[in-house]
Amino acid sequence: MSVGGRKVVDLWGGSVDDRTGREWQEGAVLPVMSVAKAVVSILAHLLAQEGQLDFDAPVAAYWPEFARHGKEGITTRMVLAHTAGIPLAERQLTFEELTAWTPVIRALEEQQPLREPGTAFECHAHAFGFVVGEVIRRLTGRTPGRFFRAVIGEPLGLRPWIGMPQEGVPRLARLVEAEGRGAAGVCRSPGGRRRGE
Repeated sequence: MSVGGRKVVDLWGGSVDDRTGREWQEGAVLPVMSVAKAVVSILAHLLAQEGQLDFDAPVAAYWPEFARHGKEGITTRMVLAHTAGIPLAERQLTFEELTAWTPVIRALEEQQPLREPGTAFECHAHAFGFVVGEVIRRLTGRTPGRFFRAVIGEPLGLRPWIGMPQEGVPRLARLVEAEGRGAAGVCRSPGGRRRGE
């Protein structure tokens, strides 16, 4: 951290990958997971500010294929507020499918709400970025990551990405779950059971 152009705090060290022992270097890249929800939200608000996105219009106004299986009335505002009733796609997806975008979008098109849309809060941990992101993609023709780079990241000289560029992979830190914590990415249904149980 710098104050008045003078470095006052510089905290980094240790191992960036416990499998290889690769040491931490300045400029290591970290995955930040749910921080992307804030970035996607900012992009949606920029589009709303420009009059391109109406938060109270159905998502299907921008993404017609979404209007299936009880999702016809879900609005972008409901997704932003985590009240749309679709916290995730229940269909099991591989890592390759999750990172390919389109398979997740197709799974969300087929997903039925797990709660009546607009009636209850449940963190939309796995669907938020894809639903709002697909609305952004339909409006701009760019994925949320490319739209962010064009309108915020590059103009402001920021390093965050949504979707890691290949040149950043060698600097990517490998995260390790804290001891005693369950596996990451486990989501439970409103009834408390794990998906697929």
